[in-house]
Amino acid sequence: MIKKITQITCTIAIALFLVSCKNTKQKIQEYVNTFNNSSVLFQNDVISSASAKAFLAENKVEIRIDTNLEADESSKSIYSQMFPSILSEMLKSDAASMELIREGVTFEMFFLANNSTILAELKVDEKELNKILSKNNAASIDRKELSSSGLNPEMEQMLAIMNQNMPITNEDGTKILKIEISDKNELVYKIEVPKQYSELLKGEGAKVLMKESILRSTDLKTILGSIQRYNITTIKYVYQDAKGKLVNDIVLTGKDLK
Repeated sequence: MIKKITQITCTIAIALFLVSCKNTKQKIQEYVNTFNNSSVLFQNDVISSASAKAFLAENKVEIRIDTNLEADESSKSIYSQMFPSILSEMLKSDAASMELIREGVTFEMFFLANNSTILAELKVDEKELNKILSKNNAASIDRKELSSSGLNPEMEQMLAIMNQNMPITNEDGTKILKIEISDKNELVYKIEVPKQYSELLKGEGAKVLMKESILRSTDLKTILGSIQRYNITTIKYVYQDAKGKLVNDIVLTGKDLK
């Protein structure tokens, strides 16, 4: 028994020695190879592909995430505000990324539309990482609350990250205040509309026009497809004025997209 324990200990010690002997450039290449070999795991209804590239002379890793999302100005405005935090959360939760950044490696991440237009980008070095960690400590997610919510942990975690960055202001002046899951298992967007629009958006006539406008967005099908795996088949938009008074609401289901 003692002999076996000694053998195991020696094996672990040798493995750790080999890891510790790797220099930063070797770790970068290993990271990129591992990322690319497992990139198929990133693919879903939104992400079409993901890849990493090593720039050893610059001590840099470039990560490219290609999506099926449209590149219209309104979408770009939203994604540019939302995705940097999501991407930084990805880096923060990965020990290998953190280790490389601490060793002076810079990560550049690009989130691309279906025509390769950049929707959002993020550059993280050690200085930026410290800012991210400081910000996350100031607005930490209550893990206990998430675990007792009864919702899918992955979905709840994503919503928590997104809501940390609210409100998000659109080009037309509307603000996304919060995204949540209702007790009816609906994905609910709470949106504040400017005063000059609040009266125009009231009534059934406005609801029909707003619904048609939303349905024209090809991103809607992509979003609905990506949340169906969480058994969510309904998206609800709740429009309110600056005082929180309901202006109108729109409910979309899978049938609306057929």
